[in-house]
Amino acid sequence: MNLQSAMPCSISGPLEPSLIEAYRRDGIVKLKLPRHLDDRRSQLIEEIRIWLGAVAGIRSAARELPQRLSDMARANRPLLGKLYKLSRRLPSARRMASDNWFIDVAAQTMKTRLVSCCTFVNLRFDLPHEERFLTPIHQDFPYIQGSLNGITIWLPLFDTPVELGPPEWIAGSHRWGVLKVREFNLEQVNSSGAKSFELARQPEIARESTFTTAAVAAGEALLFSTLLVHRSSVNATGLARVNIQIRFDDALAPESIERNYPEGLYLGSTFSTAYPEYVE
Repeated sequence: MNLQSAMPCSISGPLEPSLIEAYRRDGIVKLKLPRHLDDRRSQLIEEIRIWLGAVAGIRSAARELPQRLSDMARANRPLLGKLYKLSRRLPSARRMASDNWFIDVAAQTMKTRLVSCCTFVNLRFDLPHEERFLTPIHQDFPYIQGSLNGITIWLPLFDTPVELGPPEWIAGSHRWGVLKVREFNLEQVNSSGAKSFELARQPEIARESTFTTAAVAAGEALLFSTLLVHRSSVNATGLARVNIQIRFDDALAPESIERNYPEGLYLGSTFSTAYPEYVE
């Protein structure tokens, strides 16, 4: 499947019917960001540059940032961990995570009159060949526990060609529903929240399914279902892959209301407590 040919990638507001149709079919579409959101992407890069200069003593042009982050991590890996922890609190990240354009897109995609903005805003710095931090085959729902029709926005801060490792997904897998998982505590997975779950059918899915990926340019984003089966891919370059992930849910979803709006793994809500029927 060729993502570029399978769906239009340029929109100028609420999603066009053809894009909605592609999302319903595949569980994922590529968005062209409006100007103000692309400006926020640039502002987020600038905020990271300010931190690097003030804390790490690293001065960098915006275009050089992926290389400087990779170099810094080789010299001082814990320092990148501090930036990771701070990054979700940066003003541009927070503004992006509650932007009206994204909220309108989410409302249209989920067919809801009221959108819930997920508290977990995740800015990732994935380093070359650092596979231990990659997320295995999964759905976002067990981590987020928002609504079954929830969405994820995967937005790169820089051009992300295939060799830099954009997500890989199984087109149409959102229609499989919530897949059962095995749940692990953080001690079992060395404090890696990304590996707190394992799909019960993971070997079968890996063996029998075809994964798709596509380059995502700066100024674009992937929008996909919280039920889409996907995984991280290896960064085979010498640069850091930098992206922000923001999520929206349906505030009127019956499953969320009935279960008192679970907070998700980020704020300590275990999946086995909120949705025990999906945990083996």
